[in-house]
Amino acid sequence: MNRDLGEVLVSQGAITEEQLRAARAVVKQRSLPLAQVLLDQNATDETTISRSQAKLARMPFVDLEGRTPPQRLTEKLDATAAWELEALPVAEKDGSLIVAVGDPEKAVIVDTLRFLLDMPVVLALAAPASLRAAMERVFGPRPVKGAAGAPARAGGGGGGHDEDAPIVRLVHRTFEEAVNQRASDIHIEPFADRVRVRFRIDGGLKISAEHPPEVFAPLLSHLKVTAGLDIAEKRRPQDGRIAFQAAGRDLDVRVSVLPTSHGETCVMRLLDREANLISMEDLGMGEESLRWFRDVIERPSGMFLVTGPTGSGKTTTLYAALQTLNRPDKKILTVEDPVEYRIRGINQVQVHPQIGLTFARVLRAFLRQAPNVVLVGEIRDKETAEVAIQASLTGHIVFSTVHTNDAPSAVTRLLDMGVPPFLIATSLQGVLAQRLVRRLCPQCAVEEAPTALEQKVLGLAAGDKIRHSRGCRVCAGTGTRGRVGVYEWLEMNEALREVLFHATDGAGFVRAAAQSGRLHTLAEDAVLKARSGATSVQEVLRVTKVKSEAPASAEGQGPEAAAAAPAPAHPTQE
Repeated sequence: MNRDLGEVLVSQGAITEEQLRAARAVVKQRSLPLAQVLLDQNATDETTISRSQAKLARMPFVDLEGRTPPQRLTEKLDATAAWELEALPVAEKDGSLIVAVGDPEKAVIVDTLRFLLDMPVVLALAAPASLRAAMERVFGPRPVKGAAGAPARAGGGGGGHDEDAPIVRLVHRTFEEAVNQRASDIHIEPFADRVRVRFRIDGGLKISAEHPPEVFAPLLSHLKVTAGLDIAEKRRPQDGRIAFQAAGRDLDVRVSVLPTSHGETCVMRLLDREANLISMEDLGMGEESLRWFRDVIERPSGMFLVTGPTGSGKTTTLYAALQTLNRPDKKILTVEDPVEYRIRGINQVQVHPQIGLTFARVLRAFLRQAPNVVLVGEIRDKETAEVAIQASLTGHIVFSTVHTNDAPSAVTRLLDMGVPPFLIATSLQGVLAQRLVRRLCPQCAVEEAPTALEQKVLGLAAGDKIRHSRGCRVCAGTGTRGRVGVYEWLEMNEALREVLFHATDGAGFVRAAAQSGRLHTLAEDAVLKARSGATSVQEVLRVTKVKSEAPASAEGQGPEAAAAAPAPAHPTQE
């Protein structure tokens, strides 16, 4: 930009070629901005430089020399926020507020201003000295940092924050935007020149806003205080919780802060207790899968595992099962880390490892409470696994999760923990593996002829139709809205129990499960959902890595025959 600025000034006759060469020599020696060097050498004036910078940045220029903007505009931004952002409202045009800044690099604050003012904002460039003088006429002298009401304290530091403080308003607006856009997580990430805010929507990250770096310190301090974290601790990770109300919903926000090279990055998971508690019918299971799932969870004893990567919906599936079983004749106890959603009528316990309240210890205490149903948030070690299995063998149905790629590998994971094979064989009733795929937007999806790839993957004939999404305002042009689960389930039978009883490692059991006829694979379910128009082939390939080959039994046949055919290939899950 410096080279371009010099050329513009020369072309306008503001400086000579000799002055530009002399200035560039100083820039090279002292690593100073070209504009500053030209001013120091009295080659031109600040207003001329700002006009040229505005032209390069394609921003309007506003001359504030000796002028004061109307009070009805300047009062839209309080003094603290104005000095913090170094911005001044100066005019209105076509429903947008024109806000003057003194540096074209300040363009990143436009999102911050839109949040704070709740209206469209257009930035204009002004000469820095003229801007500061105008701000002093409007707001008074710039506050000293660290003094009461100064920018350094905006929204941070302690309890009892002013609800009108700009940082507090920024946090409220961020949460409201996240809820309105159906975000599951908010990521606040500091960089050298900006603070990036991203929302995770339907599993993918999307940039929501970018703020200037000076906003980061008060923003993070406010979030830390609200989450009950130590604002002085910046070297170690911290976790906390915030109870927040946004867009008319009560949110339980899980806060994770992690030190990085540019400062502490903050991730907040938004848990909307009511929105995320869904029924079993809404999980997206097929009729056969749902019938098997109901049968397993209604058994009087045994262990049932749900597996999949983080964010695949395991907790949502188990909570749907608990709601089905939540009847007056059953006592249900859960031990979780953390308790994500509170369910009326169910006794839920939060683990606290720092005081010795671990999964295993709570489980042992559970057995003295005579429960019918027990949920263990996650099996992480041998001790928890063995206590859970013992509970399942003494007349309790035990639900839990493990992190594996597919259903048979859940058994391998328990064996790797050191759990004896005969205990697993005796207690395990079934395993459900799952992933989440993006749903096609119902507003813009239309039936069209399948592509060659879709014919191969889904086993469709040339005359068949399949749904394609076009992108619309409802789905923000993405073509997808919401997610649906795809499931793989393994039902234990006597033959598999016998294999597992004599297993020396998990590989033999995995092979036996694949050949048993009791394994319904993720690929099969994903292909069926794509054929029905719930999701796309791209999503099928993303979660299953299924080979692009049509099953022989379905080639050249209609959709009914193809739907009855086995999946194109056994998946290699992520």
